[in-house]
Amino acid sequence: MSTLETPLASLPGVSLSLGQLLQTLHAQGRLRPLVVEALAGRLVQQEARQAGLSVTAEELQAAAAAFRRAHGLHTATATRTWLDGQGLTVGDFETGLEEGLLAARLKQHQTTARADESFAARRTDFERLQVAQVLVGRDDLARELASQVRDEGRDLEEVARAHRLPVVRYLLFRKDLGGPLAGPLASAGAGELVGPLATPEGFALVVVEERRPAELDAATRQALQDELFDAWLAGWMNQATFDLGMAGPSA
Repeated sequence: MSTLETPLASLPGVSLSLGQLLQTLHAQGRLRPLVVEALAGRLVQQEARQAGLSVTAEELQAAAAAFRRAHGLHTATATRTWLDGQGLTVGDFETGLEEGLLAARLKQHQTTARADESFAARRTDFERLQVAQVLVGRDDLARELASQVRDEGRDLEEVARAHRLPVVRYLLFRKDLGGPLAGPLASAGAGELVGPLATPEGFALVVVEERRPAELDAATRQALQDELFDAWLAGWMNQATFDLGMAGPSA
Protein backbone atom coordinates (compact mmCIF):
# COMPACT_ATOMS: atom_id res chain seq x y z
CA MET A 1 0.00 0.00 0.00
CA SER A 2 1.41 3.39 -1.00
CA THR A 3 1.44 6.38 1.33
CA LEU A 4 -1.37 8.04 -0.65
CA GLU A 5 -3.53 4.96 -0.12
CA THR A 6 -3.04 4.97 3.64
CA PRO A 7 -6.42 5.43 5.39
CA LEU A 8 -6.71 8.55 7.54
CA ALA A 9 -10.24 7.95 8.81
CA SER A 10 -12.97 5.40 8.40
CA LEU A 11 -16.60 4.56 9.05
CA PRO A 12 -18.32 1.22 8.51
CA GLY A 13 -18.01 0.66 4.77
CA VAL A 14 -16.35 4.02 4.13
CA SER A 15 -12.73 5.13 4.41
CA LEU A 16 -10.74 8.22 3.54
CA SER A 17 -7.18 7.88 2.30
CA LEU A 18 -4.50 10.54 2.15
CA GLY A 19 -4.80 10.60 -1.64
CA GLN A 20 -8.57 11.03 -1.51
CA LEU A 21 -8.19 13.89 0.96
CA LEU A 22 -5.74 15.66 -1.36
CA GLN A 23 -8.09 15.11 -4.30
CA THR A 24 -11.02 16.62 -2.41
CA LEU A 25 -9.05 19.63 -1.21
CA HIS A 26 -7.68 20.21 -4.71
CA ALA A 27 -11.12 20.05 -6.34
CA GLN A 28 -12.49 22.53 -3.78
CA GLY A 29 -9.64 24.99 -4.33
CA ARG A 30 -8.45 24.55 -0.76
CA LEU A 31 -5.24 22.63 -1.37
CA ARG A 32 -3.10 25.42 -2.82
CA PRO A 33 -3.60 27.81 0.16
CA LEU A 34 -2.61 24.99 2.53
CA VAL A 35 0.47 24.21 0.43
CA VAL A 36 1.43 27.90 0.38
CA GLU A 37 1.08 28.07 4.16
CA ALA A 38 3.16 24.93 4.66
CA LEU A 39 5.85 26.07 2.21
CA ALA A 40 6.05 29.47 3.92
CA GLY A 41 6.47 27.68 7.24
CA ARG A 42 9.36 25.62 5.86
CA LEU A 43 11.01 28.77 4.51
CA VAL A 44 10.70 30.55 7.85
CA GLN A 45 12.24 27.63 9.73
CA GLN A 46 15.10 27.40 7.25
CA GLU A 47 15.81 31.13 7.48
CA ALA A 48 15.70 31.01 11.27
CA ARG A 49 18.22 28.17 11.40
CA GLN A 50 20.51 29.85 8.88
CA ALA A 51 20.42 33.03 10.98
CA GLY A 52 21.63 30.98 13.96
CA LEU A 53 18.41 31.43 15.91
CA SER A 54 17.32 28.83 18.44
CA VAL A 55 14.91 28.19 21.29
CA THR A 56 16.03 27.19 24.77
CA ALA A 57 14.45 24.38 26.78
CA GLU A 58 13.23 26.98 29.30
CA GLU A 59 11.52 29.01 26.57
CA LEU A 60 9.88 25.90 25.17
CA GLN A 61 8.68 24.91 28.63
CA ALA A 62 7.24 28.38 29.22
CA ALA A 63 5.45 28.31 25.85
CA ALA A 64 3.95 24.91 26.66
CA ALA A 65 2.72 26.15 30.03
CA ALA A 66 1.18 29.23 28.43
CA PHE A 67 -0.56 27.08 25.81
CA ARG A 68 -1.99 24.75 28.45
CA ARG A 69 -3.29 27.68 30.50
CA ALA A 70 -4.89 29.28 27.44
CA HIS A 71 -6.66 26.03 26.55
CA GLY A 72 -7.70 25.07 30.07
CA LEU A 73 -5.37 22.04 30.18
CA HIS A 74 -4.61 22.23 33.88
CA THR A 75 -3.54 18.62 34.43
CA ALA A 76 -1.25 16.14 32.68
CA THR A 77 -4.26 13.92 32.02
CA ALA A 78 -6.17 16.75 30.36
CA THR A 79 -3.16 17.54 28.19
CA ARG A 80 -2.75 13.91 27.10
CA THR A 81 -6.46 13.69 26.30
CA TRP A 82 -6.24 16.83 24.18
CA LEU A 83 -3.15 15.55 22.34
CA ASP A 84 -4.84 12.22 21.65
CA GLY A 85 -7.89 14.03 20.29
CA GLN A 86 -5.67 15.98 17.91
CA GLY A 87 -3.69 12.90 16.88
CA LEU A 88 -0.49 14.50 18.23
CA THR A 89 2.41 13.11 20.20
CA VAL A 90 4.25 15.13 22.82
CA GLY A 91 7.05 15.46 20.28
CA ASP A 92 4.65 16.85 17.68
CA PHE A 93 3.33 19.34 20.20
CA GLU A 94 6.79 20.55 21.17
CA THR A 95 7.85 20.82 17.53
CA GLY A 96 4.86 23.04 16.77
CA LEU A 97 5.65 25.29 19.72
CA GLU A 98 9.32 25.51 18.76
CA GLU A 99 8.46 26.45 15.19
CA GLY A 100 6.16 29.20 16.42
CA LEU A 101 8.86 30.59 18.71
CA LEU A 102 11.46 30.48 15.94
CA ALA A 103 9.11 32.27 13.55
CA ALA A 104 8.57 35.05 16.11
CA ARG A 105 12.31 35.26 16.72
CA LEU A 106 13.03 35.50 12.99
CA LYS A 107 10.48 38.30 12.62
CA GLN A 108 12.18 40.19 15.45
CA HIS A 109 15.62 39.51 13.96
CA GLN A 110 14.66 40.72 10.50
CA THR A 111 12.52 43.74 11.25
CA THR A 112 13.62 45.49 14.46
CA ALA A 113 15.90 48.04 12.81
CA ARG A 114 13.76 48.36 9.70
CA ALA A 115 10.68 49.17 11.82
CA ASP A 116 12.30 52.38 13.03
CA GLU A 117 13.18 53.40 9.48
CA SER A 118 9.71 52.59 8.19
CA PHE A 119 8.02 54.55 10.96
CA ALA A 120 10.16 57.62 10.26
CA ALA A 121 9.28 57.45 6.55
CA ARG A 122 5.55 56.78 7.07
CA ARG A 123 4.72 58.51 10.32
CA THR A 124 1.34 59.80 9.09
CA ASP A 125 0.17 56.24 8.38
CA PHE A 126 0.35 55.45 12.08
CA GLU A 127 -1.80 58.24 13.41
CA ARG A 128 -4.49 56.59 15.55
CA LEU A 129 -8.21 57.25 15.23
CA GLN A 130 -10.75 56.39 17.89
CA VAL A 131 -14.09 56.20 16.09
CA ALA A 132 -17.72 55.40 16.89
CA GLN A 133 -19.82 53.88 14.10
CA VAL A 134 -23.50 53.25 13.59
CA LEU A 135 -24.83 51.22 10.66
CA VAL A 136 -28.34 52.07 9.46
CA GLY A 137 -30.37 49.90 7.13
CA ARG A 138 -32.14 52.74 5.27
CA ASP A 139 -30.68 55.79 3.57
CA ASP A 140 -33.54 58.08 4.62
CA LEU A 141 -33.24 57.12 8.28
CA ALA A 142 -29.46 57.51 8.15
CA ARG A 143 -29.89 61.03 6.78
CA GLU A 144 -32.40 61.87 9.47
CA LEU A 145 -30.04 60.69 12.20
CA ALA A 146 -27.17 62.63 10.62
CA SER A 147 -29.33 65.76 10.61
CA GLN A 148 -30.13 65.33 14.30
CA VAL A 149 -26.42 65.12 15.09
CA ARG A 150 -25.27 67.97 12.84
CA ASP A 151 -28.19 70.39 12.99
CA GLU A 152 -29.58 69.72 16.44
CA GLY A 153 -26.26 69.06 18.19
CA ARG A 154 -27.35 65.68 19.53
CA ASP A 155 -24.89 62.92 20.34
CA LEU A 156 -24.56 60.04 17.86
CA GLU A 157 -24.96 57.46 20.61
CA GLU A 158 -28.12 59.19 21.85
CA VAL A 159 -29.87 59.17 18.46
CA ALA A 160 -28.71 55.62 17.79
CA ARG A 161 -30.10 54.43 21.12
CA ALA A 162 -33.46 56.01 20.32
CA HIS A 163 -33.67 53.72 17.29
CA ARG A 164 -32.13 50.70 19.04
CA LEU A 165 -29.07 50.79 16.82
CA PRO A 166 -25.74 49.61 18.29
CA VAL A 167 -22.71 51.88 18.41
CA VAL A 168 -19.43 50.15 17.67
CA ARG A 169 -16.19 51.75 18.81
CA TYR A 170 -12.77 50.84 17.55
CA LEU A 171 -9.22 52.15 17.45
CA LEU A 172 -7.26 51.89 14.22
CA PHE A 173 -4.27 53.25 12.40
CA ARG A 174 -4.85 55.74 9.63
CA LYS A 175 -3.19 53.34 7.18
CA ASP A 176 -5.90 50.76 7.91
CA LEU A 177 -8.74 52.98 6.74
CA GLY A 178 -10.42 51.45 3.72
CA GLY A 179 -13.51 51.54 1.54
CA PRO A 180 -15.79 54.56 1.12
CA LEU A 181 -14.99 55.82 4.64
CA ALA A 182 -11.23 56.05 4.09
CA GLY A 183 -10.99 59.51 2.55
CA PRO A 184 -13.58 61.28 4.73
CA LEU A 185 -12.24 59.79 7.96
CA ALA A 186 -8.64 60.60 7.07
CA SER A 187 -9.47 64.30 6.89
CA ALA A 188 -12.20 64.53 9.56
CA GLY A 189 -11.51 66.48 12.71
CA ALA A 190 -12.09 65.22 16.23
CA GLY A 191 -15.83 65.21 17.02
CA GLU A 192 -16.84 65.52 13.37
CA LEU A 193 -19.59 63.29 11.95
CA VAL A 194 -18.84 61.50 8.68
CA GLY A 195 -21.67 60.10 6.58
CA PRO A 196 -24.02 58.69 5.87
CA LEU A 197 -21.96 56.69 3.39
CA ALA A 198 -23.13 53.53 1.67
CA THR A 199 -21.13 50.43 2.63
CA PRO A 200 -21.79 46.72 2.00
CA GLU A 201 -23.07 46.46 5.59
CA GLY A 202 -25.41 49.47 5.46
CA PHE A 203 -25.34 53.26 5.62
CA ALA A 204 -22.54 54.27 7.96
CA LEU A 205 -22.49 57.22 10.34
CA VAL A 206 -19.09 57.64 11.97
CA VAL A 207 -17.76 60.13 14.50
CA VAL A 208 -14.01 60.53 14.97
CA GLU A 209 -13.96 60.74 18.75
CA GLU A 210 -10.21 61.23 19.05
CA ARG A 211 -7.15 61.59 16.84
CA ARG A 212 -3.89 60.55 18.44
CA PRO A 213 -0.53 61.50 16.95
CA ALA A 214 1.69 58.71 15.66
CA GLU A 215 3.89 57.17 18.33
CA LEU A 216 6.37 54.34 18.02
CA ASP A 217 5.04 52.43 21.01
CA ALA A 218 4.85 48.65 21.39
CA ALA A 219 1.61 48.31 19.38
CA THR A 220 2.89 50.44 16.51
CA ARG A 221 6.22 48.63 16.43
CA GLN A 222 4.43 45.27 16.34
CA ALA A 223 2.20 46.42 13.48
CA LEU A 224 5.25 47.57 11.52
CA GLN A 225 7.15 44.37 12.16
CA ASP A 226 4.15 42.26 11.10
CA GLU A 227 3.79 44.31 7.92
CA LEU A 228 7.48 44.11 7.01
CA PHE A 229 7.69 40.39 7.71
CA ASP A 230 4.52 39.64 5.76
CA ALA A 231 5.89 41.62 2.80
CA TRP A 232 9.16 39.66 2.95
CA LEU A 233 7.29 36.36 3.06
CA ALA A 234 4.93 37.38 0.23
CA GLY A 235 7.92 38.25 -1.94
CA TRP A 236 9.29 34.76 -1.54
CA MET A 237 5.91 33.13 -2.11
CA ASN A 238 5.53 35.05 -5.37
CA GLN A 239 8.60 33.16 -6.60
CA ALA A 240 7.25 29.73 -5.65
CA THR A 241 6.27 27.14 -8.24
CA PHE A 242 3.53 24.59 -7.66
CA ASP A 243 2.69 21.24 -9.18
CA LEU A 244 -0.58 20.08 -7.70
CA GLY A 245 -1.41 17.75 -10.56
CA MET A 246 -0.59 14.75 -8.42
CA ALA A 247 -3.72 15.44 -6.42
CA GLY A 248 -5.81 14.80 -9.55
CA PRO A 249 -9.59 15.20 -9.86
CA SER A 250 -11.81 14.56 -6.90
CA ALA A 251 -12.66 10.89 -6.50
